[in-house]
Amino acid sequence: MNPVQLYLRLVRIAIQSRLQYRADFVTGVIGVIVMNVVNIGLIAILINRFTNLNGWTAWEVLFLYSLWILGHSLFSMFMWHMRTLEDYLVQGTFDLFLIRPASPFVLFLGREVQYLGIADFAIGVGGLSLSYTNLHLSWGPTDWLFLVLAILAGTLIEMTITLMIACIAFWTGRSRRANGLVMQLNVMVQYYPLDIFGTVFRVLVTSVVPVAFMNYYPALMLLGKLDRIGEWWFLAYLSPVVALIMVALSAGVWRLALRRYSSSGG
Repeated sequence: MNPVQLYLRLVRIAIQSRLQYRADFVTGVIGVIVMNVVNIGLIAILINRFTNLNGWTAWEVLFLYSLWILGHSLFSMFMWHMRTLEDYLVQGTFDLFLIRPASPFVLFLGREVQYLGIADFAIGVGGLSLSYTNLHLSWGPTDWLFLVLAILAGTLIEMTITLMIACIAFWTGRSRRANGLVMQLNVMVQYYPLDIFGTVFRVLVTSVVPVAFMNYYPALMLLGKLDRIGEWWFLAYLSPVVALIMVALSAGVWRLALRRYSSSGG
């Protein structure tokens, strides 16, 4: 069985396991929808208070948020448990992925499915649709293709950043605090346009922890706001490239971490 077939089988088993608790599924989805509605409401209140955010209207900020959450929804559905890697290492259960005749990464990746990402995806589609209509956008096939690539790139960027930070636990035994710090950067970018921040922050989320490529830069192209970055206009098209670079980097970190691993004996 090749890695893709193995992963799909593991995902199917994980979904079947989750669906045994349907009441938990329904309440969880409702909770995530309410949380996102509250977040969007807070953004609307802020923008209405100040009319706009450095030239960004309420519908444009909703577009920004929706683009981010679409990429995040796929990550949260299939990859959220990467944040818990330290638990497997501390408890010694990571050994289970090493003694089986398959890729440890595929086995770990297919371990869980977080169905709450379905609610995030629904919110993202709804918010993007409302923004598209109210901003009177008119995209051609190339724009729609770029949107799909940007969403997938956002998923990969969040996945690879999370994986690399989680791999810190192979050396230190702990990684969640570092993950929490990066999540705070991610939250800032998802709520607000990057151009309202200072230069240091913009450089940080562009070149060090490139979460700005999840929504801000592709949104500039899709919304026709490339003038906001002037001679750096090409950054708006680089989300897929950044995602591939991050995949290569995270693969290297993962291989290095596996060589460093020694069982805790749990």
